[in-house]
Amino acid sequence: MSDYLVAAARWRRENRGAAKESPSNLLMTAASRALSVLALADEAGLSRLRAAYDPAPAPTTPTGGQPGASAGVLPAPPSPGTAPRR
Repeated sequence: MSDYLVAAARWRRENRGAAKESPSNLLMTAASRALSVLALADEAGLSRLRAAYDPAPAPTTPTGGQPGASAGVLPAPPSPGTAPRR
């Protein structure tokens, strides 16, 4: 079925001169929209599979250092104060 939809959606080149409301133009438009839906469903399915089988690593808790500081987060830069300007 998906092969048929791909073929119909790519039919645009062959029926470029078809009238806007002609059956061939309507078929091509419907097939193109159906392919968009299939692409979105495929992307959503891949996202769900990745979330289930390849979850992000759990954050590690710092063992020492400043209390409240998390690993991997850089400290805030010092305030500009009286630093020379360029």
